[in-house]
Amino acid sequence: MIFKVLTIYYKHRRGGFCKRFRLKIEAYLKTGWQVHYIAVEPYPYQDKNLIPHILPCPFQKHYGIFFWAWFFSMAPLYALLLGLRNKFQLISAATPVYAWISGPVKWLRKAPMITLLFTKPQFTTDCHDDYRSLKNFENIMERWGVHWSDKLIANSFACRKSWIQRYHLNPDKVEVHTNHIDAPLFKKEEQRQKLIQEFDLPQDSFVITSTGILEPHKNLDFLISAFSRIRSTRAVLMLIGGGEQLPHLEKEAKVLGVTNRVIFTGWRDNAREMVQGSDLFVFPSLWEGMSESLLEATTCKVPCLVSNIPENTEVIRNPEQHFNPNKQDELILKLNRCIEEPGYYEELLIQTETDGNRFKFDWENEFIEKIRKFIADTI
Repeated sequence: MIFKVLTIYYKHRRGGFCKRFRLKIEAYLKTGWQVHYIAVEPYPYQDKNLIPHILPCPFQKHYGIFFWAWFFSMAPLYALLLGLRNKFQLISAATPVYAWISGPVKWLRKAPMITLLFTKPQFTTDCHDDYRSLKNFENIMERWGVHWSDKLIANSFACRKSWIQRYHLNPDKVEVHTNHIDAPLFKKEEQRQKLIQEFDLPQDSFVITSTGILEPHKNLDFLISAFSRIRSTRAVLMLIGGGEQLPHLEKEAKVLGVTNRVIFTGWRDNAREMVQGSDLFVFPSLWEGMSESLLEATTCKVPCLVSNIPENTEVIRNPEQHFNPNKQDELILKLNRCIEEPGYYEELLIQTETDGNRFKFDWENEFIEKIRKFIADTI
């Protein structure tokens, strides 16, 4: 008999979250399990054992208060209907909110439910970013989803700690399975010349990169402001990604007089290669889970400077590479030193590569081993 898994996430989006969500699904599939998913549109990947269940949606755009109200009303009913038709042996929830959506089918099938924690509490769906009026309801769903889950897997120790504290969870209920990175082969000078040529930069440019979605929690207006105050005129700031804050950030760069030295590339499939061609990676986020962008940057032979939130310092451990995301002077000092002091730059580069090596492991096999143990313990 084929082992059946149910998972729910409304649609595939760009960014580290959906990359990890896909890796989870692919790990199940490589084990030979059948994965059923509920979404409003098909995911952009296929497998003979990946079974889509598309929830008919009356809205063309998948955001806004009416969409989310409809989705949170209909998805649990649709999941319950699927549960009547299929003998699911495992429910794998994308976040605690989706664990709440999966609740009815969990109780119907009496199937164990494991839920992934990719970020801090109360930042688990997209709806509160669109309409704050949904935030309280989202928090209620999150709370019930956490308690209905039989096991929670966090992607960092800082993430685990925040969930345990927020919902007074039994620590034994929350395990950690960190994100991982691969180690791609590349020629740094070749990638640098591609960057120089594409954006018509002087050869002596010092290119500072940051990658990810352009949203307020990424704190990129802080980065642009700090960049505008450094001493070097050969430095270039390249923001790789897209998002709702683009017009605001473009205006900020104009007001600060650095429009000609701040480059907005938009979404790029070759984001890591672009970081490989740069000189420095800066990550000023106010909150994260365990950032895919940061992990990838550690493989790019560039030093990383990060905001001193626990999720970032868990990856980059050297205090000299940390800065307060609310104090520009700390970051400005480190930027100036990276540009002007080769010895300081090399020291941070060596430490970055050492830190990155801790996250190179067989993610899929180790993940499935945790799942198998969880299932065995619940039977």
